[in-house]
Amino acid sequence: MFRQNVKILIISAIAFSLGALCLFNVLLIDVKGIHMNSGINLNDYNGISYVEDEIIPASRGKIYDNRGAVLAQDIEAWDVIAYVSPDRPGNNLGTYYVDDVKGTAEKLAAVLGADQQELEDLMSQDVFMTYLGAAGRGISTEKKEEIEALELNGIEFERVKGRYYPYTPYASHLIGFAGYTYAEDGGENTLQGKTGIEADLNDYLTGTPGRQSYYRDTTGNSIVGQVIENTPAVNGNDVYLTLDDRIQSALKSALVESYDLGWSTESAWGIIMEAKTGKIVGYDCYPTYNQNTLDIKDYQDLNAMLAYEPGSTMKTFAYAAAIDYGGLDPNDTFDSSNFMIGEKADGNIERLYWYAPNYVNTITNFRGWTYGTVDYWYGFAASLNTGAVSLLEKYVDRDTYEQYMENFGFFKPIGILGIPYEAEGVKNMTYVTEVATTTYGQGSSFTALQVVQGYSAFANGGKMVKPYIIDKIVDSQTGETVYQGETEYTGQPVSESTAKTILQMMEKTSDPNYDGSGRYYYIDGVRIAIKTGTAEVVDSNGEYGNRSIHSAVVMMPADDPELIIYMCVKDSDAYYTHNHDVWQQLERTCADVYNLYDRPGASKREEVTPRVVYQDGMPNLINHSEQYANNKLNSMDIDIVKLGSGSTVLAQYPLPATTLISKQRVMLLMGGNDFEMPNMIGWSRKEVTAFWELTGIEVVLDGSGYVTSQSIEAGELINSSSQITVKLE
Repeated sequence: MFRQNVKILIISAIAFSLGALCLFNVLLIDVKGIHMNSGINLNDYNGISYVEDEIIPASRGKIYDNRGAVLAQDIEAWDVIAYVSPDRPGNNLGTYYVDDVKGTAEKLAAVLGADQQELEDLMSQDVFMTYLGAAGRGISTEKKEEIEALELNGIEFERVKGRYYPYTPYASHLIGFAGYTYAEDGGENTLQGKTGIEADLNDYLTGTPGRQSYYRDTTGNSIVGQVIENTPAVNGNDVYLTLDDRIQSALKSALVESYDLGWSTESAWGIIMEAKTGKIVGYDCYPTYNQNTLDIKDYQDLNAMLAYEPGSTMKTFAYAAAIDYGGLDPNDTFDSSNFMIGEKADGNIERLYWYAPNYVNTITNFRGWTYGTVDYWYGFAASLNTGAVSLLEKYVDRDTYEQYMENFGFFKPIGILGIPYEAEGVKNMTYVTEVATTTYGQGSSFTALQVVQGYSAFANGGKMVKPYIIDKIVDSQTGETVYQGETEYTGQPVSESTAKTILQMMEKTSDPNYDGSGRYYYIDGVRIAIKTGTAEVVDSNGEYGNRSIHSAVVMMPADDPELIIYMCVKDSDAYYTHNHDVWQQLERTCADVYNLYDRPGASKREEVTPRVVYQDGMPNLINHSEQYANNKLNSMDIDIVKLGSGSTVLAQYPLPATTLISKQRVMLLMGGNDFEMPNMIGWSRKEVTAFWELTGIEVVLDGSGYVTSQSIEAGELINSSSQITVKLE
């Protein structure tokens, strides 16, 4: 103990001595202008020297996907500073301040895209220096160099960190964006997350700025070796997401294509999650925005922030409650005709066949169709509303059903790290009609995240897994993992046997030989479990209008799900979204990436060869020769379409660094005045649009889906005046 105390005293004495020497050095410099260690007389440096304090910006942490691609990073940026006071030290030549406010403002406005009068007002203030508003904050190095070339007196730059998103738009609403928060009290300006992960993990991502103090002479030049303080910056932590760019790219394409199908589509959103782990591998909504230009029309993350009525995808949970609690056997039957609801004295539902004093409402099926007496296999597969409501009459009382809904995690936020502002949903189950309509997804509202979490129970033997998006957070300087995402179970709302029965019912819904609503989503080689949904949307008047939300939950493979795919489209088509081919393509990509083909017992109609994924495989071919392009592309199993007779690639589709999948179509614009009409049979709407954009030759698109006919035969010469019409089905 004595030795330890002596050691502490010695360390304290040394620290005190060093502090005293530093303080004495500062006093010596201030009083006599002499640096103690070097003996340099600072008064010899062009007049009285002064102290310059400089903040050393810390880098904000990077955001990566699960394969190490950088989704968000800092870049060098600059704030423009105008020194407007002639009293600035070193102004003996008159070039250290803005001596021509009007002329300087005019030239700067042209480069910055700013209002000239606003710049004049800022530079006319009675201050020592001023920033030049939002337009002069965080400008690129290119703009900085453009301004420097103007050689404007008194205009200088302060280095800051800008935020750049290399793959934008890429899950833009999820990742969000960061921008500068400017201190008005002379404090430090900081790059802060404004939305999404950037905002929710701002404390992790934000670094600690350093500081450097040194002496300048009166001409503004720093005096070599005269550093007073140098505290290095500490960079922020790096964040790794669970997103897989192959799945993310496929989901984004599916959302865009669904949006482009017409029917006055308002929005589309979707989530793809690993059923066993809870890792979210795909997450997006559309319309989206460019995080670098911030052309934002809607800040809402539809997967997390929107509570909506999902429609018949909610029937699965009513069936699960009836099986688990009431012993429902799917072979049991019910009357599928219109269901007249009567409310019993205890608040539960009874079925009426004529009007009675306790009559409340009548529930009908889609389009009012009835099918006589049917079993619950068919009631689920054909998505009959009357079947869902009859469950509350025969198998489960309203209080128990309500408890099951809460056990499935509805009506409360999940609480996912990285996703701020998550909605909790709206529980409208006060009246007996509201309880009845909730069984088929109308009345009460839920979020997409809640729906996906709920369905995970059927993939895990009744145990529900919590979705998560943050794989890990890593100290960018030490490499130490400071947070590790992991699988978390959030309860067991149903038994293993109930979960198994639900999967069987969902798989039967996808049977192409059965009259189920999911038969259009069937793909060869993988057993699909599916539940579809169509919901009416309440308009601004509080009434159901002409808008609908079409959705589906697909779990694959059905016998032991590894992936849950959920996608919604909001449009004005009350009956049919015409995007089954889009869904099938998305399913195939997911099956390719996760190697879900050829599972034991898979019901295949023909042998399917899994496709190859070429990660970031599309090379940059622009301005390269045809031979160069061939050498780069021939090693991949893709379909190359050359447009024009030139020898140099002028444009390409898709863009460089895009992930390719075997059999995918790649287009190269080779130039020339005349083109041969390609064979567009089988092309998607997106590919036809890409042809239009590459060549400038307008194409009239009739229908949706894939091209079945074209007005100009393949091989005929076409040019910019040609009129092409293609029919899609």
